[in-house]
Amino acid sequence: MSLDQHGKIDPQDAIGSLSESLSAIVLPIERQQRDLLLRHLNNELLSLSDLSQAILRSPVATLHVCRQAGLAARQRDIDIMTLEQACGLLGVERLRSLLRELPVIDREQAPQQYRQLLSLSEHALAQAQGLFAQRMARLWHELSLASLLFLAPFWVIVYQRPELFDGWDRRHLGLAAAPNTAPVPSNAELLELAIQLAQRWWLPPWIIQGYRALSGRRTMVKALHIARNSEHPRAQQAALDDDRPLLRWLTQPANSLLMANGLALGAHHDWDARHTRRWQQLTALYLGCALDEMQSASHRNAVSHAQHNPELRSTGLWHPAEALLWPQGTRRQPRTAPPKTLAARGNPELWRQRCLTLRQHPSPFANLLSALDCALDALEQGLDIRRSWIALYNGRKDQLMISANRGFDAASLAGATLGSCREGLWGRWLSSSDCHDLSPERLRQLAQLMPASCKTLLAEHGHLLPLLHRERVIGLIHVAPANGQLDQRRRAALIKTAQSLYQALITFKQPN
Repeated sequence: MSLDQHGKIDPQDAIGSLSESLSAIVLPIERQQRDLLLRHLNNELLSLSDLSQAILRSPVATLHVCRQAGLAARQRDIDIMTLEQACGLLGVERLRSLLRELPVIDREQAPQQYRQLLSLSEHALAQAQGLFAQRMARLWHELSLASLLFLAPFWVIVYQRPELFDGWDRRHLGLAAAPNTAPVPSNAELLELAIQLAQRWWLPPWIIQGYRALSGRRTMVKALHIARNSEHPRAQQAALDDDRPLLRWLTQPANSLLMANGLALGAHHDWDARHTRRWQQLTALYLGCALDEMQSASHRNAVSHAQHNPELRSTGLWHPAEALLWPQGTRRQPRTAPPKTLAARGNPELWRQRCLTLRQHPSPFANLLSALDCALDALEQGLDIRRSWIALYNGRKDQLMISANRGFDAASLAGATLGSCREGLWGRWLSSSDCHDLSPERLRQLAQLMPASCKTLLAEHGHLLPLLHRERVIGLIHVAPANGQLDQRRRAALIKTAQSLYQALITFKQPN
């Protein structure tokens, strides 16, 4: 039983049968997490509450503990509401054997899309704890468990079909589907599948209530309509007073985890997007606070979560807190695959001809744009680098400005400025090498140096080459090879191309 090759539920399979096969999947746990939890379980000084807090830091372990406890809870006809309750039903010995029985993998072996979804659930937990701690102090443990596991049914789906996460990611970033990609299942199919998985696993009832709130769109739409009027809190309260059933629905504790996950899902793509703002408005209505106050709180929660999880920097995963450093309204670029050395391709002869043309004296170019096009031809056709842009220094604005590009969205790059490049740490760093190799880790290290506008214009895997004249930056080339960083031979050719363009710029400005 599986999702068919077209991404839809196989018409010959009932959703119930599919959920049965998916519910049997045992997700693997990372080796480091499993070993750490076993050490905690062997520590007799830790209480059951301490152990449950340690397990909560591992989403996969939390899910498996709740699933096993759910077997016992179902027989007793009771709900699993907190992780401490689940641990108490199993006991330390059963917890220890459960962890030892789980399949173990190294972090790099798990699909990145799956690990990204787990990180997203952890961010949702941080938002829930940060936003609703005071309002729901007595339900802290219930809130924490349900918020973390709200997307658990999708963990299994994405683990089996990572491309479904990619399709969702690209769709919400406003990008076309990748070539030869099967369409994703419908929202209704996925929602019903998630409900049935949650029921089979005997997950906390708040999770199922949250799913049903999404499927019962009429009530949700009414609440969102009132929440949209965030500038008039008195009118909002009057509307709620006139609709007591809606007010009772809105204040249900189960809605808190729905809002926390909605915020985390929206922020994953864009803090300022319309769907993110809807969740922000609904949360502000639920909390009875101003919208800007709620937004500031969610930003602080995101930053705090990122700061308390430094390992995110080394895993290649995206965290929405990074986007808070960007100019308002910018959207992140989709994650690319880990860098692979590109095999030698392109047209070496054409590349040599273009470089020779750039180095001619006197200059053969009628205007500056012709010289830039020649350099881009050398990159695109000669070196088979399909995505690149060239920025030149504008003395009046004291800024680097993108003047030409290939493969990027022309509308978003035209005239984009990259900040001052002739002073400060950013300028000194640019001048420190003839070719800077870029990676996600390197970009994080440079986050404090580079201008905010530059962060959204650089691909995660690529190269950045400054054009220096008398030790001052006069231009900048950025290339983003399709499959990762270039091998040494083509990297050397890239540097040669930059030197040729520099020569063309200097010659063009000299009188014939």
